[in-house]
Amino acid sequence: MNVNLNVASHLARMATEQPQQIALQLPMVRGATKPPIPHRAISFYELNATADALAHGLSHLGISRGMRVALMVPPCLDFFTLTFALFKVAAVPVLIDPGMGIRNLGVCLGDAEPEAFIGIGKAHLARRILRWARKTIRITVDAGPRRFFCSASIRDLLAIGVSLGAYASPEVVADDLAAILFTSGSTGIAKGAEYTHRIFSAQVEMLKSIYHIQPGEIDFCTFPLFALFGPALGMTCIVPEMDASRPASINPHTAIAQMQQFAVTNFFGSPAVLRKLATIADDSKNRLPHLKRVISAGAPATAKVLEQITQLLPDGVEVFTPYGATESLPVANIGSREILNETAAMTNHGHGVCIGKPVTGVRVAVIPIVDAPIPEWNEGAILPAGLIGEFAVSSPIVTKQYFHKPEATRWAKIVEPESGTIWHRMGDVGYFDEHGRMWFCGRKSHRVETEHGTLYTDQVEPIFNTVAGVFRTALVGVKRGERTFPVLCIEPNGSLPEKEIRAELARIGQQYEKTQPIAVFLFHKGFPVDVRHNSKIFREKLAVWADDYLGSKWNGEAQ
Repeated sequence: MNVNLNVASHLARMATEQPQQIALQLPMVRGATKPPIPHRAISFYELNATADALAHGLSHLGISRGMRVALMVPPCLDFFTLTFALFKVAAVPVLIDPGMGIRNLGVCLGDAEPEAFIGIGKAHLARRILRWARKTIRITVDAGPRRFFCSASIRDLLAIGVSLGAYASPEVVADDLAAILFTSGSTGIAKGAEYTHRIFSAQVEMLKSIYHIQPGEIDFCTFPLFALFGPALGMTCIVPEMDASRPASINPHTAIAQMQQFAVTNFFGSPAVLRKLATIADDSKNRLPHLKRVISAGAPATAKVLEQITQLLPDGVEVFTPYGATESLPVANIGSREILNETAAMTNHGHGVCIGKPVTGVRVAVIPIVDAPIPEWNEGAILPAGLIGEFAVSSPIVTKQYFHKPEATRWAKIVEPESGTIWHRMGDVGYFDEHGRMWFCGRKSHRVETEHGTLYTDQVEPIFNTVAGVFRTALVGVKRGERTFPVLCIEPNGSLPEKEIRAELARIGQQYEKTQPIAVFLFHKGFPVDVRHNSKIFREKLAVWADDYLGSKWNGEAQ
C-alpha cells in the first residue's frame, strides 16, 4: 500500500507545504490580447480544500472507490476540483474528448459503462436525448449551480462537504485502476486505456527527469490533462483562454499576453498551437524571456514551425517534441536544436522524422510489420538498425489493456511468456539509426503497398512538403481491381496557382526512388484532422475522398 501513489496526494502535499502558492490562474475575460488580463488566482490550499469538500459530497452521493465516473466539464476551476475530488475518493474518472463527435462520444461511453456522470448542462442534455450509457448511469451531477434533473449540483456537493475538513482518502495500491483515458481515435474508434496509479506515478518521475522541471515553475498548458500534473511537479498552471476541444483556434496574441503576464517558464502545445504562435513570432514584442522549455506533442512539428517558434524564446531554450501515445507516454524525446541542425534536412530527403532516443526507463524495439495479433514476445524477431518495422514499447508507463476491449488489447499488446512483461505495439513504423535514434515513418495502417514496393507516409510527404505553395500533403492508396495506386493529396497554402504547384510536385517526385511511383496529385481545400491536437491527418477519410473524386472508371493514369 502506498497512498502517495494517488495523484491527489500531490495536491494535498502542496496544500500543506506551500498553501499560499498559486495553483491556478483562470482568465476572467474573453478575447483580451494585452496584459494585464484579469485572472482569478486559486491557491493550492483553496484548490485542495474545494476538492476535499467535493469529495465528501461525492461520497455522500454514493460515488466511491473503483466506481467509473464520466466527466464532461471544460477546463475551468470545476474541471480541476472535480478531477482531484474523484481521485480523492479513489473513483475512476472516464475522460473523453468532447470534440470527437456525438456518435463517437456515445460509443465511448457505452464501452466505459460509467455508473456516474458529471457534466455541464449541454452534456446532460445530450446524455438524456441520445441515451448515453443509460443502462449503467445511476448517479448524475450537474457541473452548474442547478440540478437540471440530476442527482445533485456542484453547489449541493459543496454544501455537504464544506464543513467536514480534509477527506480521508481510501488506500490505493500501484495496480489499482486510477482513470480511463480515451485515445484520440485518429485511426479508428477511440479506445479507453486503463491508467493505474503506478503509471501516473512513473509519468511524473519521467517528466521531472527528462525536462528538469523545478517546483515553483509557471506552466501554460493547452492540453488540460497534462495540467493535472501541475501539483505533482510543483507548478502553477495558467489556464489558457481558448476552446480546448479546438486548439488550432487559439488566439496567439491572447496566449502570448497570458504567458508574458505571468512569466511562464513551461509551455505545452500541439503542433497546431505552435503554428498559430509562429504567425506572430517575427514581432519582437512577443518574445517570451522567461520560458525554459517548450514541449509539443500529438504529431510531428515541422522544422519551419520550430524555427519560427525559437524566435520567441531566449537563446539556448529548445522546443522538445516527445514521442508517445495515450497508451505509453513518454517514449522518446528530441530537441529543436538537433532537429534544425541535422535531422530536418534528412527528413526533407525521405529519411522519415527523427523522434530522438528512448527516454530512460523505456525500452523500444523494432519488430516485423504484422497485421495480426502477436501472442508472445520473441526477442529473436527484433530487427536490426536501419530496417523499418513496428515500434514496440516496454516500460512502467505502458498501459496493460483497454477497458472492455479484449480484442483490441489482443492486437495491441504482446506478453513476455516468462516474466509477464507487457509490450505495447505503437501502431507506428520506423527504424533505429546507427546513433540509437528512432525515425518515425508513419502509421502502420497508413502504409501504401504498391506493385513498386511499400510507401510510408512520413518518408514520402516531407519531400513534397518542401514545394512552394504547399501547406501539407497526405499519401493515400486507392485500389482498382487487384492494384493499389499511390495518390498524393495536397492542401495548398493559397500562395501559388495549382497548376504551378502540380508541375513542381511532379518534378521533385522524380528525384527520389520513394516518390517516383506517385503520379496522381489531388488538391483538397482542408484536410480532416483529429480533435485532440488538430494535427493528425485523417488519411482514412482522405482515401475515401480520393477514391470518390477519381471515380470508378479511373485506371491509374496521372492526374
